[in-house]
Amino acid sequence: MALVVPRPDPLPPDPSRRETIERVSSADGCRVKFDLYSPAAPPPGPLPLLLAPHPITWTAAQDYHGGLVGLMRPYHPGYYGLADRHGVIIAMPHGHQHHEDLCSLAGPEQLADMHDLIDGLAQHGYQVDQRRVYTCGMSMGGQEALALAGRYPDRLAACVAFNPIVDLAAWHAELAASPVPAIREFGTAARIAREVGGDPAAVPPAYAERSPLHYAAALARVPTLVFWSHADLIIPRQVTHHAYRLYQRVKAVDLTSAFGEYNHTAIHGPLVLDQTTRWQLHEWCDYDLALTWLLSHRR
Repeated sequence: MALVVPRPDPLPPDPSRRETIERVSSADGCRVKFDLYSPAAPPPGPLPLLLAPHPITWTAAQDYHGGLVGLMRPYHPGYYGLADRHGVIIAMPHGHQHHEDLCSLAGPEQLADMHDLIDGLAQHGYQVDQRRVYTCGMSMGGQEALALAGRYPDRLAACVAFNPIVDLAAWHAELAASPVPAIREFGTAARIAREVGGDPAAVPPAYAERSPLHYAAALARVPTLVFWSHADLIIPRQVTHHAYRLYQRVKAVDLTSAFGEYNHTAIHGPLVLDQTTRWQLHEWCDYDLALTWLLSHRR
């Protein structure tokens, strides 16, 4: 029997302040949006900032509130209430993509937008503690969090990724050949190719620059926690191609790097790993836990 706890409905009120801002991207001049959540009564002085990209096909609002309709706790409790509880600004990009909605896939424009926001929030009335800037995400959001930390290691104090895409070319192939018909028929492999500009054989550099594996040397400089599942059906082969492979690559660069990994099905999760439960394992994350760990770090 699966250890699944229904999500409370309705949730208690969230005291966090919410604002949606619009900015012009320095990467290509497009207009991009961020949802900002902050403490209801912020203390004086600069606040920590969390850059929080969302999973593929999810909106930022869905990621904040606990995922897609019908998703059950404790798999994805979301960021609901955490800005106020932890005294942090949570900035959630709506996504900078060109062809496929909610499918930014760590594109250079998406990473540049998040990086620029660190300094740009001052234009919107927010004071950011430059020594306490973090990033966190799940699935594609984890991919983007890792790529952001890898591209801008001198701006990030720490990073957390849950069930991340680490090798985008490998994931494209895994989706196209998945043994689960519903995964193949959802068409994500085709969406990836349209957004990136071709399949991996046609544009290998584009897939490499969107893959956290490409940034292993820089990630060795950023305190990072990666949570993953050996039973993940949506992002399989985590040991050989994704999270654990990245961990090995980073440790090959610097054995003493503050880069940790955890197979969260070792002690957490259901007693029976049937196909449905293994899908749900992909959605497991705990942003409250992540923020507690992240906020213990500063540059």
